[in-house]
Amino acid sequence: MKCPVTLSLAGLCWPLAAVACPIGMQFNGNGCSPPYEYTGWDLMRDRRAAIEAIGSHRQPSGPPLTAEQARKLDENMKQREKEKEEKRKVLAQGVWAVESLPTPEGNLCAAVFSKYTFEYREYKPEHGGLVTIMGFQNPKPDAWLIFHGVGLPKSPQVEKIRITLQQDEEPAQTLQVFNYRESREVGTIMFAVPGLIAMLNGMSDTQRFRLSDNGKLLLDLQWHSAAPVIEKLKQCAR
Repeated sequence: MKCPVTLSLAGLCWPLAAVACPIGMQFNGNGCSPPYEYTGWDLMRDRRAAIEAIGSHRQPSGPPLTAEQARKLDENMKQREKEKEEKRKVLAQGVWAVESLPTPEGNLCAAVFSKYTFEYREYKPEHGGLVTIMGFQNPKPDAWLIFHGVGLPKSPQVEKIRITLQQDEEPAQTLQVFNYRESREVGTIMFAVPGLIAMLNGMSDTQRFRLSDNGKLLLDLQWHSAAPVIEKLKQCAR
């Protein structure tokens, strides 16, 4: 039987600050972030913003277009729609992004799996979200498993709440986690984990995560093709 990712409450303590974040993270005015620049989630967020921006394209106001201008505008709109559809297909299947950033405290290693669809009117947990694996190089113990999703709680400030996590068919764990609002639409759930290598050793190529609150399913996300990503993170963390 595969060993599930081991989660711990050891890192969930509150520093004496106006806004508290897990040890090793800083409040950035909206949510918690590592003390060094991390672009993995930014990449996924920018990709989402680009898709939404394409969808909101409108014909500019002003004087009537010439026939040539109208033709070019029509071609541009068709090209944008084609690119939009291609990106949606990729995101619907799921895509990984991996980052490794040198810091004075050792490598900051992270990977983001993004899988979601915009083709719905009412959000359901299986429509997807993002999961981030992040931690420092050994022997620094700080590591996190972070979920982002439309259906997750969106505390305006960082709060501690209780969330139930089930990995594949393993017994569910109800733990105290950090919750905050990543954006107006996206909530974040953050699990503190005792070491990046220990977390990676409990992960597999295909893995399903279900987050719920008092029996209500909030997010149902399954990644795939994780084996090479896990190996890259292990190399980074050593």
